[in-house]
Parts: sequence; structure tokens; C-alpha cells
Amino acid sequence: MNHLFQKLHMPADLAIEFVATFARMEHALKSAGYALGNEDKVEPAWDRFANKIHEQFDQLASEELIAAKDLLLNSPPRKQVLLNGQVIFQEQLLDQKQRTTQQIIRFVRTVRNNLFHGGKFLPIGEAESGRNEALVRSSLKIIKACIELNEEVKQSYEH
Repeated sequence: MNHLFQKLHMPADLAIEFVATFARMEHALKSAGYALGNEDKVEPAWDRFANKIHEQFDQLASEELIAAKDLLLNSPPRKQVLLNGQVIFQEQLLDQKQRTTQQIIRFVRTVRNNLFHGGKFLPIGEAESGRNEALVRSSLKIIKACIELNEEVKQSYEH
């Protein structure tokens, strides 16, 4: 199975842990009432959750978490787009209308989308592969920190 993950440019167990944690977090958000949608579709209300935990999240000051926040804010993941018939990665800009917690979580979602939807299987240089692993590690730290900041989400995540 490891040969399937060689093209991810990161350890397989890291990719699996990130995707599994992200999926459980989305379920926990919806179960805790952070849901958007209708009878046709439901999705997590990430922005509402980010705004709810913003003050607490902003005050988290462990060295590891500060480094994770800084990486995502100062070197955000690129977003895969279709431009002139070609799939490319486009830089994402900070949105001055959003709180930093919203932006960080938006970037975590981009990391998940890139990994899950195959964007990180494209040929890349060694520097980029190290960056991708760092983005996944940082995103995993962010999700785990967010889980701890809301008791309903934490209970749903753990059960």
C-alpha cells in the first residue's frame, strides 16, 4: 500500500491521519449544529464555527500552533483552478473582511481539497514536496486545536 502514497510526497500515515481527522471534524461540526444546507445537501458551517471560537483560538500560544498559524497565513496553500483549459495552482490572498481564524480554517480546507482531490499528485520539485508536508502537518495541528475549543464539537468528535 505504501507505493500508493509515494506520489503524495509525504508519509502515508500523515496523509491518512489528516484526512480521517478532517472527516471526523466535519461530522462533529454538523452533529454539533454547525451545519448549512437543505433537504438536498448538508455541509459544515466552517465560518460560523471559526467565528464562534475566534477569541479562544487567537489566544492559543503554544510554539507549535503559532508556527502552524504563521505558515498558513504567510504562505497559504495554493488553490487548484482551471485557467485557459489548464489545471494550475493559483495563489490565495488574505481576505481583509474575514477574521484570521476564518482564513486559517479556509486554508486548512484548501489543504484538504488539494490532498483529497488529487492536486498534490502532480509532479513537483523537492522544495514543494516539503512545503506540502508542512502544510498538512500544520493543518492537522490547527484542526486538533479547534476541536478542543468547543465542548459540543469535542464530544461529537470523540464519540
